[in-house]
Amino acid sequence: MILWHGVSAGAPLTSTGDKTAMDKVIITTFTDPMMGLSYETEPVFRQLEIHFGGRIEFKYNMSLLVDDVYRFTNPDDLNVSKEYALSRYLPELARIYEQEEAISGMPVNMQNFKLFSTEYTSSEPLNLAYKAAQLTDKSTADLFLYNLRFATIAECLPTTHLEEIIKVVRKTKIDEEKFLHYYQNGEAKAALIKDLEHTRELQIYTLPAYLITYRDKSVLVKRLIGYETFVQIIDELTKGKIKPEKPEKTLDNSKELIDKHPLISPIEIKTAFDFKNLDEVKDFIEPLIKQGFITIIEVYHGWFIKKLEK
Repeated sequence: MILWHGVSAGAPLTSTGDKTAMDKVIITTFTDPMMGLSYETEPVFRQLEIHFGGRIEFKYNMSLLVDDVYRFTNPDDLNVSKEYALSRYLPELARIYEQEEAISGMPVNMQNFKLFSTEYTSSEPLNLAYKAAQLTDKSTADLFLYNLRFATIAECLPTTHLEEIIKVVRKTKIDEEKFLHYYQNGEAKAALIKDLEHTRELQIYTLPAYLITYRDKSVLVKRLIGYETFVQIIDELTKGKIKPEKPEKTLDNSKELIDKHPLISPIEIKTAFDFKNLDEVKDFIEPLIKQGFITIIEVYHGWFIKKLEK
């Protein structure tokens, strides 16, 4: 067991016997697809991904941020009615999202925010959706998670609704029939329960949290952290064996990143390659736009880069 600056740590993990896996640092994020804090951390993850090459693997453990929205509403408001309590709480939640935009600048849109209602009172559908995506096609599940966050936070869509989730399934090109099979037959629910049990076992009560693992050692950080802190933990965990390297600002490197993340914020590219500002990013990627490799998607408070299909 490792303790890192007073941060509690997970028990040593059992070796899988996979030498390739053992040479990687695994960062498991305990989160919920609706989490603005995780959405705003995407630039940090792109920076880690690029600076550490193939030495980092990202995983996600669903931890159900909102099991019942009424637990977050004012009891006095709830005594009036459920509708009244939600009408008072939703603007407050929207303000929290808007304040989180300052963390990295990833654009937030809370216009006509309706994630919860008297019919949709939990973020469980989003958590189930990620587990169903994993069961359907593990290779595209993390892209689905990104797209689901984008729909929730950048597009302000009510992604607690199955019809909105299915739109994201189609956008990610996941087999819709298989997805619905897992989403509705109890298998996604069983997988989610395992994730929730893991969250409880590690005594995680606030999100996001990060389990950082290298070989048979792990560190559990129960708070939001940035790039420098991740690097420091990785350095201590690997005893200096795995270190970051600054990447070259080349179009080929940018194309490789966009290939892996066909919907990406320019803030992620700016952070990953250390550009000075977003105008510099836009000038840099202009040849990729002219080549028909990418296009720009305008969103409230910003823009995203989308890889074009051939």
